[in-house]
Amino acid sequence: MDIDKFWNRVKRLVKKKGVTQSAAALACGISPNTLRGMMTKRIVPTAFHAYIIAQYLAVSLEYLINGRGNDKASKATEEVLFMLNKAGEKLKRIRRSTP
Repeated sequence: MDIDKFWNRVKRLVKKKGVTQSAAALACGISPNTLRGMMTKRIVPTAFHAYIIAQYLAVSLEYLINGRGNDKASKATEEVLFMLNKAGEKLKRIRRSTP
């Protein structure tokens, strides 16, 4: 993955959406300073954060990563969502069983 292209796509889509990077970060549950730092330092986001950003920007994760795909969820995005949901369910069970 070309991280510069990833963040350039994010920046372009945020601008197209007509919001600030700070507003986009907050909508994604990310601190504006953290998002700005990831962009500036060219840090690869976690799969979870990349997915949340893609969802907020209404594009596929595949599009953010490699520029292919479109605004429809790709098979890979659906699989990531499935895995995140399963992980969330497991965390809920663990929390319920922990005193």
